[in-house]
Amino acid sequence: MSQFWGPLHFTKAVVLYQSKFFAEMFPEENRRFGNVEYVDAVPNDREGSLLRMRKVMLSRNDLVAAVFIGGMEGIFSEYDLFREFHPGAAILLVPAAGGAARQLAEHRGITSDRDLESVDFAELFHVQLRIAPDEPRTAT
Repeated sequence: MSQFWGPLHFTKAVVLYQSKFFAEMFPEENRRFGNVEYVDAVPNDREGSLLRMRKVMLSRNDLVAAVFIGGMEGIFSEYDLFREFHPGAAILLVPAAGGAARQLAEHRGITSDRDLESVDFAELFHVQLRIAPDEPRTAT
């Protein structure tokens, strides 16, 4: 582990959000995380349950940036909600991994091969999110 990352424990630094609508399908890995937020389902409504979970997840007042990488169609809703809740926050689209994030990047006007294919994630975070490479990483 590099000197800049320190003893960051991802099971504490990451918050997982799960809709109770999918309770029968929760992955076993949930038990390894100390921060799982289970959001009440909208009875008999998959899309309503997902929207409720996304609103809980993205309306937090401590979010200052969002990174969209890979993913499926839900990324489009999450992007719109994040912008609604945090209009001045930084947004980083990482299209090189493909998936819905690439489609979103193309839809938002990212068209250069360099921007669409860059896998230098450290540079993306450094330049676009202004995260210094030597900034200490800690879980709060």
